[in-house]
Amino acid sequence: MTKLLFFGAYDPYYPRNLIIRKGWRGIGRNYSECRTGIKHKVYTRYPELLFRYLRTDREGTTIFVPEFRHKDIPLASLIATLSGSKLVFDPLVSRYETRVLDRGDVRAGSLQAWHNRNLDRISFNLPDLVIADTEQHASFYSDWFGVAPQKLKVLPVGFDEETFLPVPWRDRGERLEILFYGSFLPLHGIDTIIDAAVALAGEKVRFTLLGDGQTLGAAKERVVSEGLKNVRFRPGVSTEELARAISEYDIVLGVFGRTPKASMVVPNKIYQALAVGRPVITADTPALREFLVPGEHLISVPTGEGDALASMIMVLYRDPALSMELARKGGTFVREGFNSIEIAKRLNGILQEKGIDEGFTRKQ
Repeated sequence: MTKLLFFGAYDPYYPRNLIIRKGWRGIGRNYSECRTGIKHKVYTRYPELLFRYLRTDREGTTIFVPEFRHKDIPLASLIATLSGSKLVFDPLVSRYETRVLDRGDVRAGSLQAWHNRNLDRISFNLPDLVIADTEQHASFYSDWFGVAPQKLKVLPVGFDEETFLPVPWRDRGERLEILFYGSFLPLHGIDTIIDAAVALAGEKVRFTLLGDGQTLGAAKERVVSEGLKNVRFRPGVSTEELARAISEYDIVLGVFGRTPKASMVVPNKIYQALAVGRPVITADTPALREFLVPGEHLISVPTGEGDALASMIMVLYRDPALSMELARKGGTFVREGFNSIEIAKRLNGILQEKGIDEGFTRKQ
C-alpha cells in the first residue's frame, strides 16, 4: 500500500495537491509532508527540505513533488536515489510553455527561454513517473522535452467536493448573469469574452469578470473604450467564497484563448462550476473532449470566436430548460467521476500499474 511523501516548497492550499491529499486520505492511504515556504530561495530551501526530510517519517514512502516545483526535483531525485524511493512529479505546467508560449513575458530564443526549457527537460526526465493533467499535455511533454511516453500518465484536476457543493437553481431575473473568474492569463481569452459582450450590448445580459492578473488592465481599457455597460469587474475572492459566488450566476465561462496552452488544459473552474450546478460555456479543444462531452455536459464554441460565444449565450438565455438540463447532466457527471476520492483512485491505479508500491527499491 503506497505511502506518499509530498515534497517541496508547494502551496498546500493549491487545488491540485489539496484534492490529491484529501482524496488519498479518503481512500484509506497515508501520506506525510516535507514542505517549506514557497518563496524561499534554493540556497535556503534545499537545506531546509533536507533537514525536514531527515526528521520525517519516510519509511516505505514514494516521493511526490506537487505542481510548479520543477526546481525542487534535483534535490528530490538525489534523495530518492540515496533512499531507494521512487519519485513522482506532478508539474501541472511546463515553465517554458507558461512563460514563453502563453504569457509571453519571456522572449523565445532568449537565455531565459533556454533556462526554462532546460529546467523542464531536467525536471521531467529525472523522476520515475510524470503526471500530466491531460493527454494533450502528456504529448507536449514528450515531444518538447524528450520524456519517454511510458513515463507519462494522465490524472485530471477534478474538484474539491467539500467546497463546491451543488446549489439549487437560482431564480433568473430579466437579466442573464454571466460569470468568468480566474487570473486573467492569455489562455483565458478575456478578449473573446469582451467580443461577446460587445455583440450582446443591446441584450439583457451582464458579464462579471472576477479576479486579477496579466490581461486585466487591457480588458478594463477596452471596456471603457467600447463604452460597454454590460461588463463589470470584481476582485478575486477566497475559495470558500467562490463556491457561493458561482451559485449566484446563470452561466459560468471557461477559457477561450488561442495560445497552445489553452488547447491542452481543462481548468479547475470547469469542474467547479459544473459541480455547483451551473451550465458552462468554454472553448472546444482536444483536451476538453478527453473528459467531457460538448452538448451533453456543457456547451463548447470555437476557440477565440466572440460571436459564437455570444450566440450560445443567447441560446441558453432563450431556453432556460436547456440550461438546467446541461447543469444537471454536467453536474452529475463531474460529481460522480471527478471528486477527490475518484481522483485518488485514479492515482492509486496509476501507481499500481507502474509498480510503485512499498516493496519497490530504486535501481542504484
